Amino acid sequence: MSLLDIFRLVGFATGATLHFYLVWLLSLRRGLRLGERALLALGISLGAWHLGNFLASAYALIGGTGAPFWLKLSNSLAYAGLAVLPPLLAHSHFRLWESLDERAPRRLFVPLIILGYVPVVVLMPWAMAEIWREPYLEPIERLSPLLVPFVSWFVFIFLECAAIDFWLSRRMKGSREGIFFRTFGVSLAGIGVLFFLTYVLGMRYLTGVGPYFDTFARLSSLIPTTVIAYYIYRYRFLELVIRQSLVYAVFAMLVMMIYIFGIRRVALAFEALTEIRSEVIEAVLILGLMFLAGPLRRVTERYLQKLFIREVGLYRDLVAQVGAEAAGYSELNHFVNFAEKRISESLGLSSARLVARDRADAETRELALMAEERFWTQVEDHDWLAKFRALACYVLWREDHVVGLLFVSGHRSELTVEKREVLSVLSGHLAVAIENCQLLEEKVTLERELASRERMAALGQMAATIAHEVKNPLSSIKSITQVMREDPAVESEYGRDLNLINGEIDRLNRSVSQLLSFSRPAVVAATQTQLSEIVSSITTLTRTDLDTKQQRLKSTLAADHILSGHQSAALREILMNLVLNASQAADEDTEIAIESSWLRPTVLTVSVTDSGPGIPAALREKVFEPFFTTRQRGSGLGLSIVARRVRELEGEIRLESPVGDDGHGTRFNVTFPVEDQTEMRLERNSQYSRLEG
Repeated sequence: MSLLDIFRLVGFATGATLHFYLVWLLSLRRGLRLGERALLALGISLGAWHLGNFLASAYALIGGTGAPFWLKLSNSLAYAGLAVLPPLLAHSHFRLWESLDERAPRRLFVPLIILGYVPVVVLMPWAMAEIWREPYLEPIERLSPLLVPFVSWFVFIFLECAAIDFWLSRRMKGSREGIFFRTFGVSLAGIGVLFFLTYVLGMRYLTGVGPYFDTFARLSSLIPTTVIAYYIYRYRFLELVIRQSLVYAVFAMLVMMIYIFGIRRVALAFEALTEIRSEVIEAVLILGLMFLAGPLRRVTERYLQKLFIREVGLYRDLVAQVGAEAAGYSELNHFVNFAEKRISESLGLSSARLVARDRADAETRELALMAEERFWTQVEDHDWLAKFRALACYVLWREDHVVGLLFVSGHRSELTVEKREVLSVLSGHLAVAIENCQLLEEKVTLERELASRERMAALGQMAATIAHEVKNPLSSIKSITQVMREDPAVESEYGRDLNLINGEIDRLNRSVSQLLSFSRPAVVAATQTQLSEIVSSITTLTRTDLDTKQQRLKSTLAADHILSGHQSAALREILMNLVLNASQAADEDTEIAIESSWLRPTVLTVSVTDSGPGIPAALREKVFEPFFTTRQRGSGLGLSIVARRVRELEGEIRLESPVGDDGHGTRFNVTFPVEDQTEMRLERNSQYSRLEG
């Protein structure tokens, strides 16, 4: 057995094992895309090529003669794999180019892919018939009429794919993927040149070196596959994992090759020189190899470990910093802003968006719910990713529920395999951080609520004292002024002053009433009330104030609903304060509008609009603060009461200003949840039935 025979046998066995192992890893992935399926078929074709050559080489080494069925079957397997190799290689490269480069000429890909398979469809039946035709000849001799055209086509495809790899390496310049594509392209170009020299220029006919050219050409596909396997092993390229056991198996195969060729040859040489039997020398050398196995294994493990130490330490600081910083943020929004910025900067991403589930919009909450139901750790549905314009989406799990989502956007070249791994690890830390921030927020909110209640209790006690000490004298003064106005002489001389006194008394009464209202919750009405009835009562109660300024109150209720007693009382107070606030802001002879509509089937929106000068942008966030007012004689409590009653309704209030084309006007939109109308009607009918019974 020559060195070349051993090289062929071990090389073809390694090629078949490696390719079918990679095919098995790729087949374990769920939801293979079109390009990945082409890559899977490419691995099968390469595995078939190496397996067929291995079986043929093994048959030759065991001394087979003639043209047996086994040899023809082996050659058919090998050359069938070789025939589909070029179109599959081009197919997978076109799909890869399409997915990584937005400027790729996608319209040309489908016709080029179809054109690549045409020679296979036309020539495959003829080639298989020639291999099985008698008398038996080596396939390379039997198929010699089309050898040069086929190899030329083969070389063209390999150089074309190498050009695509070089283009992608330029697009990803500086990244690990860029280095991979450049290395892969060089290997493909080298294979193309080797095939051209061997089979087109006839290097396989050269005496002494021809068989080596032929063998290297047959085994050359191991070079790009080894590049892929290296990147998979070190960086989990294509999100695959090669186990260390396979690396040790390849290492053991190389040791066997050294033994079969080296030890055997050395033993025979020593036997010729020393007359010591070769078996004894082989035994001594094998013992020496056993002593060397331990150090060789340690050296191999140390090298394999070094491959990962640098990669693990590369992003360890990011994970540690995000986890540590989370404890320093008591507000979730601040932590989200910090995490998004830190992740984008550290990983070199265009955009990273962190969304907590309880603060997400409807679509994001729907995606989180779906991920929770289907136990997703990463969203791989392309429709969902396209909807959020994201390259990837990581689901943030905390125990048995989803607390948020992490969206990553940008160019595909930015999201490398190792960055995906870091984001997968980081998602667990982010979930814990979000939950901690939410707990701290709840704690701070509770503390503020307790402090606010204490202040409100003190304010309520003070307001009650003021009401007792102020309202009673005011009532007495007002009674005296009314008595004085009954005297015509006093009325004629002091009527204007008495009107001024009454106006000031009414203003003080309203201020005291607002102070009392601000310091205590809304009084719960005894029964449910229709929204239209509440608006009608507001119209009646505010008519005097509006008539004074010749203003009109208009109501347009596109949504009418029966409100509970608590909601009725709170909404009545909200509308009363908003209408009076609008009346004070608007000019004379203008209109104030109350409108209602459905935001969702169980969410009601009520708005109050005026045509006043509007609210400056600098003051919009302050209008709801207690005692803040822009009027000289205002209490600054009206909108504060509105904001408090809205919170009691578990709703939201939104300010719009200006609302008119002339840059004037203000609108307050109050949105709050309501109970289902059908359920309320059934409950009320049930109550009436019990009363009648």
